[in-house]
Amino acid sequence: QKILLVLGTTMPKNQNKQLCHSANTTTAMSQSALPQEMYDILNVLDDGSTVAIVTLLGSLCPITKAHVQAFIEARRLLLAEESDIDNDSNRPPCLETFQEMVGFISVNPDAYVSHKFERNGEILPLKYKERVELVQLAITDVGPWMSTEEFEGETCLTLQRCFPRLSFIHFTMNGADDVLRYRKWRWACENNRFITMGRKGDTEKVVQAAAKRGLNPAYFVMGTELPDISSTAVRDALSERDCSALAEMLHPNVMKWCLEHQTSRQK
Repeated sequence: QKILLVLGTTMPKNQNKQLCHSANTTTAMSQSALPQEMYDILNVLDDGSTVAIVTLLGSLCPITKAHVQAFIEARRLLLAEESDIDNDSNRPPCLETFQEMVGFISVNPDAYVSHKFERNGEILPLKYKERVELVQLAITDVGPWMSTEEFEGETCLTLQRCFPRLSFIHFTMNGADDVLRYRKWRWACENNRFITMGRKGDTEKVVQAAAKRGLNPAYFVMGTELPDISSTAVRDALSERDCSALAEMLHPNVMKWCLEHQTSRQK
C-alpha cells in the first residue's frame, strides 16, 4: 500500500480510509502493543523527559540470572542509582540524564541456535517458544519496565509513536565476551549506542579497544562486571540435576520449568 501511494496510484476508497488514521487512533494502536503497566509508567512522565531503551538479543538456552541482572545494572547505571554489585560508578559524565529506562529481550530463532549446537555435535535442547516462555518467567519479578519483543529494537518505533512528547535513546546491550568476539565497538556511534556488561577476562580488553578507537563513552557505555554464569554451565547442571548449582544460576520458576520438562522428556 505504501508503494502505491508513492507512485501516485489511486487506491480503492476503503483501503485509503484504512491508512488515514487519526492521531488518537494511532496512539491507541501503539498503546495496545505495549504492556499496560509499562505504558502507565511512561504515561506519567513530564513532557520532554528522556527515556533509555535497552535491548538484548540472545540464544538464551536457557536465560540465566546474569541476563536479567544485566538489565537491572544497566538501569541503575543509566538512572544514576546505586549498584548492589559495584559501588564505583561507571556512568560517563557526558551521558544524558534519563528519567526512565525500559528493557526488552528478544530470542534468536531456532535455525540460528540449532546451527550453533550442531557444530558441537549437539541437538537444540529448547525450541524458540520454550526459550521465550522461560524469558517471561525470568522477568516476572523485575518490574513493569521489562518486557519481551519478537525482533530486537522493534518496540522502539512503537514507543516513539505512542509517546511523541518523550525523547527515546536506544542502547543495544551485550556481554563483553560477545563484544570482543565480534569487535562490536566498531559499530558504536551517536545513532547506534551500546551498553557492554563486563565479564571476567574480557572486560579490560574491551575497555582498551574502545579507548584506542577514541569512542565517545556516551555511545559505548561500559557497565558493571557481572558474575560469570553461562547457559552451558546451566545445561551441564541440568543434566546432572544439580539443584544447588541451578539455584545459583536460574530464577526459581525457570529452574522448576527446566527440571519438570527434562523429566517429562526422559519418560
